[in-house]
Amino acid sequence: MTTSQAASRVWGIVPAAGMSRRMGFTKQTADVHGSTMVARVVGTMLDAGVAGVVVVTRTELTESLALPADDRVKVAFNDDADSEMIDSIRIGLARLTDVRNDDSSAHMSRDGVMVVPADMPSLAVSTCRACIDTFVQNPDRIVIATHQGKRGHPIVFPLSVSDEATRLDGGLKMLARTYPERVVSVETHDPGATTDVDTPSDYRQL
Repeated sequence: MTTSQAASRVWGIVPAAGMSRRMGFTKQTADVHGSTMVARVVGTMLDAGVAGVVVVTRTELTESLALPADDRVKVAFNDDADSEMIDSIRIGLARLTDVRNDDSSAHMSRDGVMVVPADMPSLAVSTCRACIDTFVQNPDRIVIATHQGKRGHPIVFPLSVSDEATRLDGGLKMLARTYPERVVSVETHDPGATTDVDTPSDYRQL
């Protein structure tokens, strides 16, 4: 393990509190190859090597998410039906602070946060791992996975800028637009990096 790897860790947040209005049913708990959609995303992040994952969801969904039985998985709640994804990310960051305070090996100055929405079950482990590796080597940068030149997820940003990231109008995507000089794109062959599930048609294509 290199010095930079020892000094940097990447923690995950999965916003999963949406109302699935365009889907017509609760997509977070929808079956995807024998797993719930959220559980599949969380499993992908765990397999890629994140230090921990905070899933931000609605209280009523908790028992039906079937999240992986892994000590690295934590849950936080956002029961505001009118909230935006950035609100769930704020809640996830607050929960993450508590988790990291209990982890004596965590290093605030060089740690990163990986965000993957709950409706991206096709995202590959290799894509997440590539983004983690890139951030570990560039812990002051904003790392974004791309496919065929299009930006998608994961996005990994320094934990040290998390307060500023959640204050930007327009949500997390504005972080890269505000600091374009800090962006490192990770081009992948993974269409799952830019594919989310918003409608019944999207779900059928899985």
